[in-house]
Amino acid sequence: MSFYTMSFMGMVPFGSLLAGSLAAVMGAPATLLMSGILVILGSIVFAYNLPAMRKEVRVIYKRLGILPELSSALRTVTHPTMPPEE
Repeated sequence: MSFYTMSFMGMVPFGSLLAGSLAAVMGAPATLLMSGILVILGSIVFAYNLPAMRKEVRVIYKRLGILPELSSALRTVTHPTMPPEE
């Protein structure tokens, strides 16, 4: 159960501990401002890297047959709609 919880919670407990420590030193408003700036910077980095991640994942999806255009093409090939002529 702890692994299940950790997979959803991730590093939140450690981030909360860090934020509490910073708030004790810098104050709550400064800590929230710094956290917000870090979230915005992280979002920008993620948005910048998203096209490259999509290209990498697309190769994996093609190999697994998950993409819709490949799945429909495979279905057509494996299950022909017209019976073969005799």
